Amino acid sequence: RPSPCGINAECQARNNAASCKCLPGLQGNPYIECKPECTINQECPVNLACIANKCKDPCPGVCGTHATCSVNNHYPNCQCDPGYEGDPFSRCYLKTTLPPRVEI
Repeated sequence: RPSPCGINAECQARNNAASCKCLPGLQGNPYIECKPECTINQECPVNLACIANKCKDPCPGVCGTHATCSVNNHYPNCQCDPGYEGDPFSRCYLKTTLPPRVEI
């Protein structure tokens, strides 16, 4: 007997009736087809990236200390915080200004 469920869905009996449910990690209409939330970045809003088939914030853990992350077209972009300089992906250092030289 064929399953009443769609692609990537499983059939479960509920109150003597068939009930369809998407397989874990998938979404959609279980009577037609279940699929991952995304497979490529373009399937997500521009401020998110497709990570392990889910639309997620790509920033956590990307920037170094004293740097701030923003997302530009699915990709994380790190910038040193105001008053800091260096490599924002590893570490930003407090800018040091030398005292003005006094000529004698």
